[in-house]
Amino acid sequence: MATKPSGTAGPFTVTVSAEGTIYGQQAKIVWPPDQKEIERKVLGFFIREFEKTGAKFLNIEDGGTKDLDFLLTLPGGQVHLELMEVVIPRFGEIPFRPGHRRHQPVPYANAAFEGVQRKIDKYGLNHKIPIDLLLYVTHEQYNPNEAALDVLRRFFLERKHPFEYVFFLIPSAEDLVHLNVLFNKDHPFNPPSLLELEKREWLNVVASEAQVTTYSTASPEPAKSTGE
Repeated sequence: MATKPSGTAGPFTVTVSAEGTIYGQQAKIVWPPDQKEIERKVLGFFIREFEKTGAKFLNIEDGGTKDLDFLLTLPGGQVHLELMEVVIPRFGEIPFRPGHRRHQPVPYANAAFEGVQRKIDKYGLNHKIPIDLLLYVTHEQYNPNEAALDVLRRFFLERKHPFEYVFFLIPSAEDLVHLNVLFNKDHPFNPPSLLELEKREWLNVVASEAQVTTYSTASPEPAKSTGE
């Protein structure tokens, strides 16, 4: 099995003991160490969210790591689902480092689409069985904002690719993920122009850096007279 590094994600939680002691820690999403198991976990998130829309999955087959990842059978037919993790470290940086991170929409989308383009080059443009693409993150530093998602929507709208649907899954907790649609062949998006989006930078303030700080609300005692 292929061991694969992953990032840190999950909310920061604060609890207070019966004695009044305050504890704070990140409720981390547990990512498996194996690449295929990470993909299966992401697929589970995807299916859970997609079924909320009324979709039904009749069968799921494992495609292996060298081929298209999964083959899904739906009431309307079969579709391949290819997964791709978005990992965008700074130049020369080891991925999944801790710390807050600032991003800009167009460079973010360009970096993400480099990985997409490699998949386009690998699988080509024409397929008997349709292919959908599921992008995802495991590291809170790499979460996109809405402007970055819109830049990606424009890329998938204007560039040639074989995908009928493209999704971006952002996990916030084990029981809370956000599934965004980037491309829908039947209902194309009309995102804003890149000129409108390029300056909407953002800062990912990550839960892994959070700390509990206690303070007192008591008023300071007045100064005592010396009697002089």
